Formats: sequence, structure tokens, C-alpha cells
Amino acid sequence: MMKQNPLYLLIAVSVLMTACQKETGSNTTLLSNEPISFASPVVVTGNPTESQTKAPVDLFPTNGSFGVLGYCLANYDGSNELNPTTGPSQWESKAVLCTPHLFYKKEVKYNGTACYYTGEQKRWYEPSDYLYTFFAYYPYGDNYFTIEPSSQSGLGFPAMTFTMPFSGGDISTLRQVDDIPDAMAAATIDATRQDGHVNLQFNHLLAGINFTINNHNETNNLTIHGLRVSGNFYRSIRIHTKQGLEYPAETFAGTFTFLDGNDDADDLIIEHHKTVKKAGDNTLMLISNLEAGPNYLGNEINLHIDYSFMGHRITNTTLSLPTGYLPQGGTIYTIELNFIGDAFILNFVVDNNQVWEDGGDSGIHFE
Repeated sequence: MMKQNPLYLLIAVSVLMTACQKETGSNTTLLSNEPISFASPVVVTGNPTESQTKAPVDLFPTNGSFGVLGYCLANYDGSNELNPTTGPSQWESKAVLCTPHLFYKKEVKYNGTACYYTGEQKRWYEPSDYLYTFFAYYPYGDNYFTIEPSSQSGLGFPAMTFTMPFSGGDISTLRQVDDIPDAMAAATIDATRQDGHVNLQFNHLLAGINFTINNHNETNNLTIHGLRVSGNFYRSIRIHTKQGLEYPAETFAGTFTFLDGNDDADDLIIEHHKTVKKAGDNTLMLISNLEAGPNYLGNEINLHIDYSFMGHRITNTTLSLPTGYLPQGGTIYTIELNFIGDAFILNFVVDNNQVWEDGGDSGIHFE
């Protein structure tokens, strides 16, 4: 399903090519001696977390790498030759005849202090008024992202589709929270050589979910043995840089484990009037389709709790996700399990200690 009222990926750009060659066309365009470089990537984030253990990152990971598509010149209409006169044109006006002739799925690595790429070092065009556009995605590679166009000669607005590392299955299929990457995307539109570097600001694509457990009883402790999330979850999100966000209908089924009820080593003992935050020390990242309400994260999603209270063990208590929430990409949320009397009451809140976007959306804007 396509997201309504799409907004556009806007950021800042730069471009490249090789040293002092001529492009084919009626005019010649020279390359400068200045190589293209990438500034250290920035990750859009709100308040930093106190603990990022197994949680989505607020800094681009050291030794991580991202893929890049790079554009500058459009082709002549009906030709595969580059038209140097389109250099100063804005991205919106020339995109339909553009190919990613500068970079196509190029890996750029980050060593913690600087970005670099191997192979031929691309260079800016000599004319100072040329405008460049870059799109980037993390993590790099074909395991998670499918890129359109499917080849470097493909024309038009590109698209990047992130796909979860799961398919098929049923509710009993065990899935690993750690297998889901912190998927991000970035763009720089109509940048110039004067910018000096390609500046990329990455935005988180997925919504994160943590669990907090509150024991509101006056005198009795609560022991949580098992905590799981099951359901049919959305499998992919397509970022079309012209049309907006789309959510393919395909889902995957399974169960994510936060606490294993078969392993006493990870039991949580919560004293009366006490709280355990981030149960299981994990953040589950999921695709959130804001047009699919109330099934924003998928269908038939339930929590399964195995616990002991006052000497009695209750296995597989099943609870539906609370209603009245709107989980947006780029934000971490907390599901509060409030144990009152002898039952759980759920609440779905933004985790103010782990907010990327101050409760807003992912910051990836299309228009």
C-alpha cells in the first residue's frame, strides 16, 4: 500500500567522476582534480540512550558500510549519452532521464572517523554550478536492500526496498531479534562541489519496541519466566524517491523471544512496587505501516507471558497489543506490562530515554 500524502527525501549532495576526461555529447565537460569524498555519516536521533545494548544505534557503526547511488547529468532524450547541459538542472527536473552514472550500489566504508571507498576515486566536474544528488542505504549489500534501477544504465527516480531477513513460517516459527538490522536510508539533493564533501544524514526506517514490567502489588513479588511476541509481521518497505513509501502485502510469521520460559537463568524477579526496564535487554525492530491501522505492525500480534505469582505458575498468558497507538518509524516505544492484583494491564508509550525523533516519524521525507 502506498503511503498517502508522501513527503520527499531532502538532504544535501555532491558528485563525482574520473580525472580530466570528456563526456560524450555535443558539449564537453571536464572533471576537476578534486576527488569526491564523503563526510562522516550522521544518524538522526533524539535523546541518547543510557544503554544501547542490542538496541538500535544512535551513531553510525564503526566499520559499518553503506551503499550509494550518485547522479549528476541526465541523458539526451532517446539516447544513452550524457548531456552536459543538464549539469546545473535541479534533480526534480532531470531525474526521469538520469542514470546513477556516478555511483551505482557503491560501497562506502566508515572506520569511526572517516569514510572511504576503494577502487577508482571519482572526481567532481569542473563547472561549479553543477548539481548532484545521492541516495544511500544501510546496511550495504543485497541481503536486505533491493535497488531500482536494476542496473547502472537504468533511467528515472530510484527506489530502495528494505526486506526483513525472514519469510513464510507460522506462529510457532522461532525468529531471532538480533537478525533484524537497524535499517537506515539517506539522501542529499542538489548539492554542489562547494559543499566539499557528500553529507549524508541517515534516518531509521523501523519502529523499535521495548518492554517494561511494573509490579504494583503491595507485598508480593512477581517472577517473569517467559516473554514472547508472535504474529504475522510486515516483511518489506519500499522507498520510492518520487512516489513515497509503499508497503508490499507480503508478511512473515513467527515468534520473537525476549525471555525464554524454559531457561530459569533469565527469570526476572520483580519485587512489589518495583520496575524492570527493557526486559530481556532487547529492542524488537519492526516495519510500521501507518496506513494499515489498527494493524500497524502486522496481523494477529500477541504477547505471551509465563509468570509465577504467590506460589502459582501461569504459563502462556496471551495478551493483544494495546490499541490507540501509532508506532512510527524512527521511534522506540515501550510496552508497559503493569501487574495489578493478579492480572496484566498493557500500556503503549514512547520511551523518552530512547527516542530518535522526539516521538515523530523517521525523518525521511518525500513530497
